Amino acid sequence: MAPIRSDEFSRKRGWKNNAARGQWDSITSSIRKSQHKLHELKALIDPFVHVHKGTILQERLPGLRDALVVLKPTTTQQKLLGKIGGTKLSLENDYMMSLVSVHPSLLSEYVTHNEGFRKVLKMFERDPRVGVKTHFLMELIKLSGALNEKVLVFSQYIKPLGFIMELLKAKFQWVEGRECLYMDGQQEEKHRQASINTLNDPKSEVKVLLASIRACSEGISLVGASRVVLLDVVWNPSVERQAISRAYRLGQTKLVHVYHLVTGTMEGEKYIRQIEKSHLSELVFSSKNRDNLNPKISPTVSADKILEEMVQHEKLQHMFEKVICQPKESDLIQTFG
Repeated sequence: MAPIRSDEFSRKRGWKNNAARGQWDSITSSIRKSQHKLHELKALIDPFVHVHKGTILQERLPGLRDALVVLKPTTTQQKLLGKIGGTKLSLENDYMMSLVSVHPSLLSEYVTHNEGFRKVLKMFERDPRVGVKTHFLMELIKLSGALNEKVLVFSQYIKPLGFIMELLKAKFQWVEGRECLYMDGQQEEKHRQASINTLNDPKSEVKVLLASIRACSEGISLVGASRVVLLDVVWNPSVERQAISRAYRLGQTKLVHVYHLVTGTMEGEKYIRQIEKSHLSELVFSSKNRDNLNPKISPTVSADKILEEMVQHEKLQHMFEKVICQPKESDLIQTFG
């Protein structure tokens, strides 16, 4: 593929000339440092951009609760993440990092230089405790089911979802299509709609829906679930927001709890970059009344009983590095540096 020239890039972005592009770059690069530049940028885009504040959701829904859950990788995960982190950054390494962060056995087919270690990884594939995210997920799903709450599990990759489906079948003896559902973009629309209807049916036996984060960001309603797990970190924060909005939308009757799972230094750095993008977007598109941008949460219902029980359980405490509810920028700086 031939490289894109700067003038071609300008045309693709819609700039009439390089001067206009230079003006945009000058404003956005210094937006954090200057309120004057911020107001200048807002004035520039105001005639073309309408910001939907989503106040109707705040008025009609019980609320939205965000939690950043920083998990400690298991010994096997830490060993593999260290090897990946020592190599050159690439899309393939990013993919392998995401796999290992869920469960080390997902990397078994990539370990070709050490047959013994590969066999060990295959032996672990039925044990969710070997992966800190799968361990967290199994406990969360079990406790959520006890409170009659359904769980949405989103991932940007298909392989971890299929792996988790097999774990659920083995651990709880669940049947796919009854207690656990699966959805990705390759399925027929009829099949996907049937899964949506089943999840949203309060009389169904469904406990969890495993879904591709991109396949479920198309405006569909998944209000039958009130717990949303973001299994891995995506580069584009809008993709996450759209996924969360599958449950946090009109028709939801419960407080929606969202869990951002982060494991290891590489995912922590990736998450920070995602938050920086969100923060820049908020600076540019926020209204004068910033309070309207954040969902209201009643103090009487905001406590997460399930997460609190997991953190305080003596057999589960070793999983957690830190848990931050409704994380602010200062919290992230303190956590990830």
